[in-house]
Amino acid sequence: MRHGGRLTVSAAQYRIISPAGGEIENGSADVAIADGTLTLDPDAGSTLRVPVARISSVTEPQPFTVLVALADGTAIELTRLGVMRTQLLAELRDARAADLATAAAAVGEADIFSGTTGADSAELRVYDDALVIVTADTAERISFSFVGAVKTRDYTIVVEVAGRPPVSLTRLGNRTSELSELLAARLAQARGRTSAFLGSLLPGLDPMGLRAAAGLLRDGVAVRATALDAIHPELSSTVLRVATIPDRAAAVTALADQTELAIGFKQVTSVRRPAVGVTPWHDHAVTPHIGQHDTAGGWFGPGLGGVLAAGAMSAMGPGGGYGGYGFANGFGEWGGYWAFRALGARLGGGPGSGGARPMAARADVSRGRLIPATEDLSALTATGEDPTVLAFVLGCRSGLVVYEVLNQREPVTYAYQPDGAEAGDGLGAVNRALDDAGFRPAALHAKGLTAAYRPDARTSPLARWLAGQIPHDEQRAARLAGLLTAGQAADQ
Repeated sequence: MRHGGRLTVSAAQYRIISPAGGEIENGSADVAIADGTLTLDPDAGSTLRVPVARISSVTEPQPFTVLVALADGTAIELTRLGVMRTQLLAELRDARAADLATAAAAVGEADIFSGTTGADSAELRVYDDALVIVTADTAERISFSFVGAVKTRDYTIVVEVAGRPPVSLTRLGNRTSELSELLAARLAQARGRTSAFLGSLLPGLDPMGLRAAAGLLRDGVAVRATALDAIHPELSSTVLRVATIPDRAAAVTALADQTELAIGFKQVTSVRRPAVGVTPWHDHAVTPHIGQHDTAGGWFGPGLGGVLAAGAMSAMGPGGGYGGYGFANGFGEWGGYWAFRALGARLGGGPGSGGARPMAARADVSRGRLIPATEDLSALTATGEDPTVLAFVLGCRSGLVVYEVLNQREPVTYAYQPDGAEAGDGLGAVNRALDDAGFRPAALHAKGLTAAYRPDARTSPLARWLAGQIPHDEQRAARLAGLLTAGQAADQ
């Protein structure tokens, strides 16, 4: 049963399987999912708590069996779940998706769809800035900033993404058009937010220049300073001056002197405001009633049965009488009169005759007033103590890419050296990987028992590409120069 967001399965059978495939433990236990943690409480033995970030996949290897694989290779097999099996799978899927969205800093609330990607069933979550796809064994984030187009054909949605093959979404049923239109709307809204933000940051830039800059500086995309200066000679220098806090000015100047600089902005807080002002409908004049009429009720039951009974009564005796209903020989037209009286009405239309129903007082209706959901574009800012937009730069030299934050006091500068096929476009590869990680590499690279585990740590290439971390101390400039020199020597 379920209590306040906690799912409990009593007397489920479990087995804990080692990475080598051997059985470590088995028995019966209660299984629960609460606060992002899967809890296994055996009848005998200590409780096992597994954060969903440590779960690598959730599958059904055979009917009525759930296999939860952990990041270290251990697996938990659950059987005899009964009718709670489906709910357990749904709870695990939702918890994994929420954890991934939190780790990747997805902005806003999700609209959720069910479909298929490739051959796998998936849950599709659409946020303000990204599409998150969760399957049984994978979870990936597709940033709208790197989406080229969304195409729909034959109930299939194809999302074209920079740096990777297109993603096909199928088996959406009658929600295909809904998802396609939502993705298109979110892409358009993201472009609108970028334009509004740059307009407030650079009020002196002409409209055509602002449009060109917004087309390049999409949310999370780093643009080379030379491309920005082609729009206006002072664009890159002005952006750096406005968006950089004093503590970072010297470091950014040194980085610009030694590398080819690219500038970017990433929205980190949703500015979507929900609808407000709804009040319930209320009729002040008429008291609601059920089973009554505005005129006196008849002597016969409602509906066709009452009409037939009244007709039978009025037709008693020979003759037709009034309108064919009544006692022509003996009662004359009075039969029709009493028949209509039995139905709750009177003959004639004059005052008091009952031919017309009395008019009720006109309802004084008060309708609730609603301010629809909107986006507070004025809240987009890269300055102040708590900016809603992250400003950053990427410095590229000889294949080495340096990541520096402009408007926050980050303690470390990160340097990455992409390898393999990504080495040809190191700047773009690092930019996309940082966006997938929510531009929070500190949590991704943290190690030790005191560091929180990131679900994307095992899949992000940033861990493999990390070439160095440069603390912001007196030796920072020397360390950065040495790292860039070493990278240039290795490239030669």
